[in-house]
Amino acid sequence: MSTPTSNTTTTTTTTTTTSTTSNSKNHVHTESNGIFTLAEYKTLTIICDTIFSDDSEIALNEIESLLPKNPKNSDENHKEHQLNILKEYFKRKSSDLDIAGQFLKLIAATKSSSQISDLKTLLGLFSTTGAGIILTGQFSSFVNLPLKSRQQVLIMMKSSSNPIRRQAFKAIVPLVISLYYSVIGDRGETSNPNWDAVGYDTPPPPEQIPGEEKLSFIKITSETSLKADAVVIGSGAGGGVTAALLAEAGYKVIVLEKGSYISSNNMTWKESEAFPLLYEQAGTLTSDDLSVNILAGSCLGGGTTVNWAASIRTPDVILEEWRKQCPNAFDSIKFNNAMDSVSSRLNVNTIDTKLDGTGAHNKNNKILEQALRDLDADPEPIPRNTKNCDTTQCGNCPMGCRSKSKQSSMVTYLEDCCSKGGQIITNCQAEEITTTTIPTTTSTTSTTNGGGGSGGGGGGQTVHGVIAYVSTPDGLKYRVFIKSHIVVCSAGALHTPTLLLKSKIKNSNIGNNLYLHPVIPIVGEHTQPVDLWKGPPMTIVSKKYQKILPNSGKNTGSILETPNSHIALSGSNCTFMWDGSFNFKRQMLKARNFSGFISICRDTVPGKIRLDKDGRSPKIQYTLSDRDWKSMLPSIEASLRALIKMGAIEAAIPMNGFKPGNQDTIEQYIKAIKSNGYKTNQTIILSAHQMGSCRMGSSKSNSVVNENGESWDVKRLFIADGSVLPSSVGVNPMITIYAISHIIANQIIQLYPLPNSNNNNTTTTTTNIGSSTTITANLNNDSPTQITYERDN
Repeated sequence: MSTPTSNTTTTTTTTTTTSTTSNSKNHVHTESNGIFTLAEYKTLTIICDTIFSDDSEIALNEIESLLPKNPKNSDENHKEHQLNILKEYFKRKSSDLDIAGQFLKLIAATKSSSQISDLKTLLGLFSTTGAGIILTGQFSSFVNLPLKSRQQVLIMMKSSSNPIRRQAFKAIVPLVISLYYSVIGDRGETSNPNWDAVGYDTPPPPEQIPGEEKLSFIKITSETSLKADAVVIGSGAGGGVTAALLAEAGYKVIVLEKGSYISSNNMTWKESEAFPLLYEQAGTLTSDDLSVNILAGSCLGGGTTVNWAASIRTPDVILEEWRKQCPNAFDSIKFNNAMDSVSSRLNVNTIDTKLDGTGAHNKNNKILEQALRDLDADPEPIPRNTKNCDTTQCGNCPMGCRSKSKQSSMVTYLEDCCSKGGQIITNCQAEEITTTTIPTTTSTTSTTNGGGGSGGGGGGQTVHGVIAYVSTPDGLKYRVFIKSHIVVCSAGALHTPTLLLKSKIKNSNIGNNLYLHPVIPIVGEHTQPVDLWKGPPMTIVSKKYQKILPNSGKNTGSILETPNSHIALSGSNCTFMWDGSFNFKRQMLKARNFSGFISICRDTVPGKIRLDKDGRSPKIQYTLSDRDWKSMLPSIEASLRALIKMGAIEAAIPMNGFKPGNQDTIEQYIKAIKSNGYKTNQTIILSAHQMGSCRMGSSKSNSVVNENGESWDVKRLFIADGSVLPSSVGVNPMITIYAISHIIANQIIQLYPLPNSNNNNTTTTTTNIGSSTTITANLNNDSPTQITYERDN
């Protein structure tokens, strides 16, 4: 599909023509690079104006009662100003902000071809007479219905017994809400026009703080070939610590990061600007059936750049469970030493989270603390990886830490790596791990610790390098090939299995056992502002609602914590409140008064990662199981009751079709949601933790890597990220990922030491590969096979 030559913004639509000579350029939507048609844009515009319509006439009689209770409003001039803000707010419809155009532009930039095709089909059904009845229950086309009828159709869809209708609602409405409260115009505006009405402060502009990160980059301006001792794919917790330890040991390390480098000085704290730079699919990533909203970092530093600094050690009960499968990797002393090491480098502490009255807890965490004390649910301080944190300026952790107080991978391990000669390539998407075949030696010796599908002296596949593509700001792509003796995949539990699948590595376990720590928010409305987006975001946790299953001995259930949720994310998570434009706008006037707890489940029923139809993107197959839903209920019930007991006006979970509970109805509400059960796309499920999709194990039959982190199928291919974890952690997994990657990095150094390193093993056999690499394998030691090589000149 070609794009129009005009650069004007498409905010109008064209009439249908039957002329066969009309130029197709006139029928495409320019802002989406011609991927969507003007007819599809027009359909989406009508849907968006159904969600947010001109409500000025409805609001006319209520406008004064909606003024916030503020002493300043006694001043007539101030009161008139506030009334005008509210009048404009209720009059403002989606098309005034071109939400449909922003929506299509975002989808075109972030989604796969199959996902775009699905949206096109959906928009076609909304605009079709007859076939659209599948979605709307109306024979007439949705777009031709009057406004009230369209709103009633959407209200019906969100809690319909038909899963197709719920999925269609989920595909459009939450993102429209998010954009409505976050988009900033391109004509010099610095804020969203709805912020004044809902009481959301415009974030301050980026500050030029002295001192850039001490990092070293390779700039790619043409097709390029490079050489390295080790290529690390990914720069988050796993990639950062692995790259640092290898560089410290003398390896020439190149780190590939598919996201951008956003320095502290350039971090914007506006959601519509920050999320496209920092998150997978600009924060719109979901499971294949749309039922789980997944937040995953996609920038230099990965999830450590955008997470909320929670640094909780792996629980002993989890390590005990994992030791049954991997006794060496999760040895208690070894793993605790690794956690001690990374915690020291990351400056993990509880200075700001103590519960003795000295902690810097925000209002939301104070509400959680009181609720937990009322429930006798043992509140605990959450350790955080921060240094000299000015907690009065906190609240924007999900969009990066400008002061560098948060000790992310970018300001710790990646700096360590670069100080020892390591280099980084950003905007660099690894497409394939290349391999070569090692001829089989005469030795028949093997070891369960050997990679490559055979033992220490056998043949098989070994890594040769990595093919990647670097994208430039002007849309160009350059192919990069890096020849490397060692390749470490640290692309995370979504992209590491995707890369292995694209590389045609044959192991039936790749992509299986995906755990997401599904999250259900519990929302309370209070009489005073809480401001979910201000202050340290996550400082208190309760583990009371986790339990050991008597039959399996496994730990299940949920922990309770608090989220950080800025206005766009808050709005999309409150989609369950949408029952018409006016009512939802009125609800969002109270957004400052919302509190939020999150029930984070240690899921026991995993999903899968598969390749999407395009053969390049991860397809996330995951649906919350009935077992895991039920394991979350005790924490949800307790939270709802505690919020009401503390004086909340209403409390609810984001389940469509149920009016929130209050002082008189909370028990009926709890009974109703339990009776309803979990249905996909009726309840908002979130995930910020992804694990297990290339699990570690003691046998190739049930795992992707051995206890050294090395592939069973390809020698010198390692995985060091959350994907190797045998199962869900049950707590925030950052420290666990750092620790296992720390162990794997040291195993790489032991197994494949550099030339001239100390090696007391004297009995070897040598296999030549080409003209530049010599592999020397120890055959007379019961310890893991050690292999050295000669560097390329």
